[in-house]
Amino acid sequence: MSRPQDPDVEDRGTAPGLRLHQASCHCGAVRFRFLSHIEEVVQCNCSYCVRKGALHHRIDARHFELLAGARALNLYRFGTLRATHFFCRLCGTHTHCHPRSAPAQINVNVRCVEDVHLWLATVRVRDHDGRAWALDTP
Repeated sequence: MSRPQDPDVEDRGTAPGLRLHQASCHCGAVRFRFLSHIEEVVQCNCSYCVRKGALHHRIDARHFELLAGARALNLYRFGTLRATHFFCRLCGTHTHCHPRSAPAQINVNVRCVEDVHLWLATVRVRDHDGRAWALDTP
């Protein structure tokens, strides 16, 4: 996993507009950061996502860094067992997952991002019909 670079550095060799986001679970045991330009998040209505209340944002796994809490993370799988969902075993917060539609990428839960309450209302929320997709996709 590559380390995200300083957000103030303009020439990173990546797409312009990427920003470094700091995030954590509720209790702070799991901390991570990622580079991305968050214009859209996804709200899924599958049986699991609707219960955990996450808002997903997909990033390239190379732009994700787990800073602390590897031992505090638990893994949950269901259905096809292809997706891996991670949550803090101490506070229960869902932090990220490797979706079955793109297992080499990471969906971060933007509700874990520091100061999300200041900018979330400005981001487009796209609905994903995970209930129907789950039935049609291996």
